[in-house]
Amino acid sequence: MTKTKKHQLIFEYDTDIEVFGISSAYIDYRLAWELNLKLSIQLEKQSEKLELEDKKTKEIKSFFLYYFFDEENLTKYYLIRNKQENKFMVSEKQYVDYFLCIQDNNSFEGETLLSEMRKINGVVAVFPLENEEFEFTDYLME
Repeated sequence: MTKTKKHQLIFEYDTDIEVFGISSAYIDYRLAWELNLKLSIQLEKQSEKLELEDKKTKEIKSFFLYYFFDEENLTKYYLIRNKQENKFMVSEKQYVDYFLCIQDNNSFEGETLLSEMRKINGVVAVFPLENEEFEFTDYLME
């Protein structure tokens, strides 16, 4: 009689999220509309908010977000305003008005994307950020 060996397979969800900081005086729906036109996407405001816990105060902060899933390229887009209801999502980045997060970007090259977003009249600056700096990207992948 032989012993049966058990093998355990562990799958890690490996995903890539690119985070871009956007400085703009536009209100969220106007920036979403401009991004939709420029990038040929369809960001829509979600009814459910992104809820994050502040590590210092343990307070739950809620943020509206815009979302689009590109079925053809399997790419997810999230647009989140950094300051909502007088609370910053990322208080260390107060100079950033919006975060555009792109999960599994199969649509745009980095420089092409930056160039297209910088062409929007109401956008003052766009810059890539390291997603490891932000805890909220973990919540987007859930």
